[in-house]
Amino acid sequence: MTSVKRLFVLLCGFEIIPKTVSTYNIGARFIISVPISAYLLDTDQGWVLFDTGLDEANLRDRDKLDALYLSTGWDPQPVVKPHHELERQLNEIGIGFADIATVILSHLHADHTGHIKHMPHAKFIVAQREWDFVLSGKAPSYFFPSDYALPGLDWHLIDGDAEVMPGLNIIATPGHSPGHQSLVIELPNTGPCVLAADVGDLMINFTDEILPGGMTDQTEALASIRRINAVVAEKQAMLFLTHDPELIQQIKLAPDYYD
Repeated sequence: MTSVKRLFVLLCGFEIIPKTVSTYNIGARFIISVPISAYLLDTDQGWVLFDTGLDEANLRDRDKLDALYLSTGWDPQPVVKPHHELERQLNEIGIGFADIATVILSHLHADHTGHIKHMPHAKFIVAQREWDFVLSGKAPSYFFPSDYALPGLDWHLIDGDAEVMPGLNIIATPGHSPGHQSLVIELPNTGPCVLAADVGDLMINFTDEILPGGMTDQTEALASIRRINAVVAEKQAMLFLTHDPELIQQIKLAPDYYD
């Protein structure tokens, strides 16, 4: 039996990046626009959010835009239109930030942590390795401590794989970042789904085992691609990617859902 009733895919904006960010040493001449996705799960144990998108407020404040993006080389800036805003999408489903019981973070890059601040009541689940990395002082500029280094949050640090509830499992997929993790869920009608997050931005990362351009460990990154492929094959699962610009146009987007 599964506790997961519905899966909503939330399109939270776009990033404009060199293709080499997604495919290691491939496509240096090309600039691509990739989606920023988050996922909302309707479960028997409350609403669960997997990643939280980018904080659009930082893009609309000139000083923050310069400090967090333009001065660090994150240029051009991401695009978050009003219809991409996370709160607006939650409202269209009929809930708000206050209704989110649990937030699972694939990792702590800024395009995944933007709205943590709006859910101070929630339980936050992140990998111990990821947390240790951000505390080490070695995290690069695309980690925004202002998103997650907040007082009073209920952090739950896990080591490796973990069952959150029946039908909702975290699997360790490091490589893109030290503590990257993905989700394997079971839906009543759709069946198994793998939410790979940033193990690979593009489907070609998986079909051709092409490493992502952004990674902290090549060996782990390749092992995680292969692990996702193995889980998808074993379970005959539907694979969801956070940043694939073609896939995002082919799947259901909130307020539509998978059940």
